[in-house]
Amino acid sequence: PPADALLPPPEEALRRATHLVVVAGHAVFTALDHGGGAVEREASWFLEPFQHGQLTTMIEHIHKGVELAAADNRSLVLFSGGQTRAAAGPRSEALSYWEAAEAEGW
Repeated sequence: PPADALLPPPEEALRRATHLVVVAGHAVFTALDHGGGAVEREASWFLEPFQHGQLTTMIEHIHKGVELAAADNRSLVLFSGGQTRAAAGPRSEALSYWEAAEAEGW
């Protein structure tokens, strides 16, 4: 059978979507405790040496992606990024961006 026959049908909101907001991941949010401003602390992220000082921009991209998707009922936000940093553990950039957005209540 075709691949799409093996998947459940998408929810109505997904079928209506006409816009995709892609937020490219560049770091991994590693904090176990997501409260108390963890998202804004560099110690809560696995950052490459050249990325220190850039966290605010990354967080702004996450927030803007969620805002854009929330403003349009026919859009979806997609956080992209794989498990690109072995030292960060088995966590993808995409999942960690989702967790950061969720921790911030976006």
